[in-house]
Amino acid sequence: MPSFFNKHKDTSPPMPAPAVQAVQEAETLMNMPIPQVNSPDVSPADSDQESVPSIPPVIAFTEGSDYDLDAAKKLGSAFRTVANAQTGFQAYKGTTSFGIVNKTGDMLSAINTNVTNAQSMSSPLKSAYESEAMKTIRSGVNALVDSLPGLIKALDEVAKLHPFIGIAVGAFRVVVELDLKRRDNDKKIALLFLEMKDMMEALLQLDNIKDRDAVGPGGMTIEARMQNLVKQTADDITACGNACDTYAKKRLIVKVIKGSVWESTLKTYIDIFAKRRKDFTFALAIHTGAGVDDANRKLDTLDHKMDAIMEFFAKAISPEQQEMAALVQRKGGPTAVMGNPEALSELLKFKPTAVTTATKRGEREAPQHSSHPAENDLESLRVELFESPAVAIRNNLEVFERKLKMQQREFAEEMLGLVHHEGDRVIDAVTSGPHDKIIDPDIHEIWKEMRWRGHVKARHFVLALRDYYRQQIDVKKRARGENLITSIHDDDEWALEWININRLQAIAEAFDDDASGFITIAEVNQFTSSRPKDWSLLHWLAYWAIGWSAELESTVGVDSHYFPGWQMTATYYRDKVVELLAKMFAMRPKIHNANTEAVQKYLLTVYRRATTLTSSFICTYQDDSLKARFQSYVDAEEQRLREGLETVRYDIDAMDTLTLITGPGRIEKSLFPLLYLLLKRDFEIFRLCQKMIIHKDELWDAADTIVWVFDAVVYRHNDLEALFKQQRLDPVQQFKAYASELFDYWHDDAKFLSLENLRELEWTEFEYVEENEEQNVDSKTILNYPSAVHNLYNIPDDIVSDSDALADNDVKSILGRWYGLIGAERWPITAIVSFCFHASADTNTYEASDVAAHGTGYTIHGDYTKKDDGTIEYNFSRTYIARLRKTYFTGTLDEDGEKLSGSWGYSETEKPYRFIFWKNVSPEILIARPPPSEFEENKTKALWKYALTAAHNEVRRKMFSWSYLKERRAIRKEYLELLENESNNLTTLADLDRFAVLDRTATCEDVRCFYVLSDYQRRSVPTHLANCDTCGERIHGARMICIQCRAKDTLDFCDKPACREANKTREDITQTHVPTHTFVKVRTVLNQTRDIGKLLRMSDAGLERARKLLDSSAEAEAGSAASDNDGTELKTETKKVEGPREEADAAGTGADVKVTALTCVSCSSLVSYPCWYCIDCSADARVFVCVDCDEKNGGVTVGDHLDTHSLVSCKLKVAEDDTEKNTEQRLSSVEGKLAALTAQMERIEKLLESLAVSRSS
Repeated sequence: MPSFFNKHKDTSPPMPAPAVQAVQEAETLMNMPIPQVNSPDVSPADSDQESVPSIPPVIAFTEGSDYDLDAAKKLGSAFRTVANAQTGFQAYKGTTSFGIVNKTGDMLSAINTNVTNAQSMSSPLKSAYESEAMKTIRSGVNALVDSLPGLIKALDEVAKLHPFIGIAVGAFRVVVELDLKRRDNDKKIALLFLEMKDMMEALLQLDNIKDRDAVGPGGMTIEARMQNLVKQTADDITACGNACDTYAKKRLIVKVIKGSVWESTLKTYIDIFAKRRKDFTFALAIHTGAGVDDANRKLDTLDHKMDAIMEFFAKAISPEQQEMAALVQRKGGPTAVMGNPEALSELLKFKPTAVTTATKRGEREAPQHSSHPAENDLESLRVELFESPAVAIRNNLEVFERKLKMQQREFAEEMLGLVHHEGDRVIDAVTSGPHDKIIDPDIHEIWKEMRWRGHVKARHFVLALRDYYRQQIDVKKRARGENLITSIHDDDEWALEWININRLQAIAEAFDDDASGFITIAEVNQFTSSRPKDWSLLHWLAYWAIGWSAELESTVGVDSHYFPGWQMTATYYRDKVVELLAKMFAMRPKIHNANTEAVQKYLLTVYRRATTLTSSFICTYQDDSLKARFQSYVDAEEQRLREGLETVRYDIDAMDTLTLITGPGRIEKSLFPLLYLLLKRDFEIFRLCQKMIIHKDELWDAADTIVWVFDAVVYRHNDLEALFKQQRLDPVQQFKAYASELFDYWHDDAKFLSLENLRELEWTEFEYVEENEEQNVDSKTILNYPSAVHNLYNIPDDIVSDSDALADNDVKSILGRWYGLIGAERWPITAIVSFCFHASADTNTYEASDVAAHGTGYTIHGDYTKKDDGTIEYNFSRTYIARLRKTYFTGTLDEDGEKLSGSWGYSETEKPYRFIFWKNVSPEILIARPPPSEFEENKTKALWKYALTAAHNEVRRKMFSWSYLKERRAIRKEYLELLENESNNLTTLADLDRFAVLDRTATCEDVRCFYVLSDYQRRSVPTHLANCDTCGERIHGARMICIQCRAKDTLDFCDKPACREANKTREDITQTHVPTHTFVKVRTVLNQTRDIGKLLRMSDAGLERARKLLDSSAEAEAGSAASDNDGTELKTETKKVEGPREEADAAGTGADVKVTALTCVSCSSLVSYPCWYCIDCSADARVFVCVDCDEKNGGVTVGDHLDTHSLVSCKLKVAEDDTEKNTEQRLSSVEGKLAALTAQMERIEKLLESLAVSRSS
């Protein structure tokens, strides 16, 4: 996995004078502005020498200069490019606005198309490249990843001498290691770590203080002087790591729109680390007696460097961010974009241009992490945009602490669990050749004998390994009875049969972790050191080699070396994954309605990619005796993965978290065991979904966790594909051979997931039986979120904090629980507000946090000011974690300190609206308070009304009177209706007025309950994952699928007459879809991958069965009519009884009556073409539904037949000839009408001409 930072390999310590001189000489030669590059580290691309004449300036550096050569190359290239472009924009020297360009290739393109965009970039480049401090910072950022290991090692040595710094060194090491596991390359984060590194380097001066107990000035040891400072530093490092982790997980669009806010947040850590470094320097200088003047000189140098650091930080913008920022500006700027869903949807689809991506990465683009459909992705984006950095960092802390815990455990295992296998060699610092770096003695001898250098072809290595062990076993056989020591124990001889030419590919893949075709010494040591402690190398090799059997080869028809050694274990877990997914699908009908939507979206997100892997993988099965030899290792690996997942509570939030869980190496080693453990936990959530309503984010996060695993598969696939192309191999053929074809369908799933193939595929089915599953599962250990119901009607537990006791008197006056109303054009505009003020840590400000009635959390921060007349004015702002705008309040307390009133608004300067908050007034009493208009009209009357209503409500509430309960029920029903209108964008002014009335007559807990109930009701309404091919809108309710049109994708229609009766043409169908085609009507949400094929097969079979029944019934009816006309006695009688089928059966139980005709399952009327036939009920049930009943009821439930069952339409067959005749007749009719219309228009024209002539005459 590539490291977080780019490696800067050609650097040297800079010297100010030569560099500045070189830049000045270059500027003189150019005699023209220098274009700006916003990102200080960007290297220009080679310019197109054919398009513009070359006039490169001569850049000379003094001999022996230590100037950064890489920066010089970039500068020279940039100057040559601008010189080449001089002719192109000479005429535009007078313009003042040129766009921002990162690379030379982009510069030339922009100059040719819009030269005015280059001029504004001239001066910043000069300062960026002329500043010696800037060059030092840029060099430090680029070389950071190479310098960190040496610094950490040096700090560890200092910590042995001064253990009190161990807490800071440990925090630094853990945070750095976590950051290096990320795959991004954000220069802002890199700069933070550079400043953190510089701060920690100051501690290296402690190495000069050998006696840690020595007393310095002031009678203090160095530990006493610096211990508290070191502890603060450790906390600062952890906080910075959390902030960087939070920022790194933000999407590109969030980093751009909220860029200034995040920039100010991250800058605070630069200031903190700079201050800590000053504190270290000053403390060390005082202790060592270096003097205050010397310390101040060092501090002045640090202050001078800080200016350049802040300049670099402001300019550290990636090309992708620049492109996104330009797009945001074109759409009106960040504020306009945040309020425009269409603009946000377009920005979500943004991808960097190919030129920028290619020159920036030089590799295939990383996968874009996305777990859910576009509309849900938009909603989560809006949440991120409205979430402040402080709230985001605070919310991420728990997740980051889990990562810290895992990383610390990994370090502990490295220190305490280093496996030293029997016979392993000890590597000396001085070696005589590459072979001496190899730990395993057997491979050391092979490497030495073969005289290999640092790497060897994988095939040659495996063949040499096989020959070596053959020689060893031959020597052992010849020396039977003699005291001969060999590397092969008697217990390991069984493994030799698996080290053969047929398993060359498997063994090679086990060593060759990067699939390069070459095995390096590092890979050898990694492989041999990773084996279980009690296993020999032969045992370990056998584990990776086993996987092929002659039976499988003959069955599959593929060469045996295609099966890698982990295949046997992977097959076991792959089958477990298939079983769990099948049980999840079998469980769907039993899921609670309020959880159905979450379950469907989870399966939509997970199943397609999971089944692509499980279906592509070639399985192998071995006998139990062979499996027993490896079971200890398999169990240990599963336990290791489980412990990692439990540490992060099964919530993988980024690629670095996944790496901490799986450990180093390729993802395919632990892919199926990891998926099994994740799905096992999600399966238990599915079981809970049958009997309780879970939080809407529970399965959302579970699906997102699995998507991170799929992202790792994408990274691995992309790396392999790039490697195959570099080796001039066909990736399609290579993926059919590599890793048991695991990546075959992943590489190209078009054929596998095509509709034609899905029609034929039959997935593995498992019946879900609750009694067969584990019964003692604690939901508290499974769920990460409490149910929304648990947060309703809780009694506030407002505990006085330590800060409250220390707050000043003016702050103490406002502390405590407040209830109130907020008004605007209407009173109120929201439900009753409830929060509790606490003093902040500084004791001069106050804060609160709570959840609004609509379920969105918020925080309040405020202070106070004293006016000249002594009045205290309290100012505070409320910030929601998502969606809603920030609001500002200014108010004063009344004489009793029980009422806070004032004005509020959406800006600090304009607060046109009123608010009133009361302390110690319960919401049950507050809902009886009349609106302010009644107080203004007659205060005394309003107060009497307030008192009487409150007393009356209290009595009714305590007595549980019927009128009180009836009133609450009416309020709930009306509120739910209003919320439904609001969700459908049907809210009217009258609805807003009713909202205002209900909001002041219901408590905040009541309204919160209404929102929860409304959310549960909306969840139970099926929303299909398909759009209507006629109107283009998302399909709700019933989904009509044409089963006649053979297309690339299904033709889907709404159940509205205008849509289902429309003709439709599409590029992937050969004939026009017409309303006479056969449909299947679906009222449950389908998983397109798993369900559509089975549905189409059942529809075809059901239609055939229904036609036979209908035709037989029609023939019988016709025969009965003929017999009746002939006077023959009828042998069967059909009796029509209005009402349900149960009543019809009861009415027709006479011995001489036999009902053979087909009737509607709902109304029992006779059915004939057209009608509906249920394909989910058993064939013996013969369930038909007439068109009228289905239309009227939206599906019917009678007996075992449910309204959610799928129905296939039964229509009279229309011959193709008849269809063609009908089409010809229609065309002829249209042509006749057009001819008549043309003749009529000609007559009108003649009439108009005659009128014009008569008027002119």
